Amino acid sequence: MLASNRSAAIWGGFLLAALGAAFCAWAAVAPSESLCISTGCSLYRNLTVWGLPLWWYGAGAFSLLALFCIFGKQGAARGFVWLMLAADTALLALMALTAPCAACLVVAALIAGTFVAIPAEPRRDRQQRISILLLLWGGLFFANGAALATERMGAWNLQGPENAPVTLYFSPSCPACRQAITALASAAPDTVAYRPVAENDDDVPAIEQMRRAVEQGTPVAEALRAATETPPSPDMSMLDQARLRWKLLRNKARVLSTGADRLPVMLISGMPRLPYGQGAEGAPAPSQPPKSAAPQAGPSTPVPGQNGKPPAPVSGTNGQDGALPFLTNDFAGCGQTPTSNATCN
Repeated sequence: MLASNRSAAIWGGFLLAALGAAFCAWAAVAPSESLCISTGCSLYRNLTVWGLPLWWYGAGAFSLLALFCIFGKQGAARGFVWLMLAADTALLALMALTAPCAACLVVAALIAGTFVAIPAEPRRDRQQRISILLLLWGGLFFANGAALATERMGAWNLQGPENAPVTLYFSPSCPACRQAITALASAAPDTVAYRPVAENDDDVPAIEQMRRAVEQGTPVAEALRAATETPPSPDMSMLDQARLRWKLLRNKARVLSTGADRLPVMLISGMPRLPYGQGAEGAPAPSQPPKSAAPQAGPSTPVPGQNGKPPAPVSGTNGQDGALPFLTNDFAGCGQTPTSNATCN
């Protein structure tokens, strides 16, 4: 049992170690939908070392640390948790370069808590090394937490579902964006997510006017036409304007994260069925396919602060700009059915 002269010092470490072992064991057997709330969770869930998931290594490490605490092995517990913190620092660095994992951050917090709870030996040189390690861990933990918060916050859709197979980033002041929205006007309603981006201050009231029109049931193409034909002057409080600018800033950050420097930006998930020449009942397509399919992005104005050459113009099946005939609700990717618009995980 716990030694009487050491139990008070490491009892908190034992509780945190036991909690960490239980959490890792649960994460190893829990369904993916209950655990994966971020990109990193899906990325690292199936990561194995010598055929064993990392979660079981975590459960074993926490269990061994708990045993050290039970039998009052303070020095061994402190040294072992130092190794755990060093390994976790390396994992945090890997996540900072790829994607944050919410469950992994929970484990990281438990490791750091156990590290703080178990007192160190009074050796000045080792104390200095440990402090540097904890400082490095803290910086990486903060970076991953900020990235996770940004990811969970997501982008803002003016219209369309979050998991739409087609996402269009546009600006009201961008002529190519207006052409793209006109081309998408006949697309299935649940196929396209429209995400506005403010290229200048004049775009903000225009987007607000579009938002109000869309909430009243006006199609995006008509709302955009009305916002560009008449100078928009919606009454906005400072708080409402700050909220809208925050949403637009998140959308612009998403555009820049894709590596694009011009608008419009069109992102497509899954493989769209190309119903060239098909009727409503799915008649066979002609033997001669069209010469060109619609690309994912057309010519545009640059996002502020970026440089680059404009891409090639959007071409449709008949050689007309802006023709996007494949944007129906028939998307089939990752085992989807023709009527399913679910995106791939």
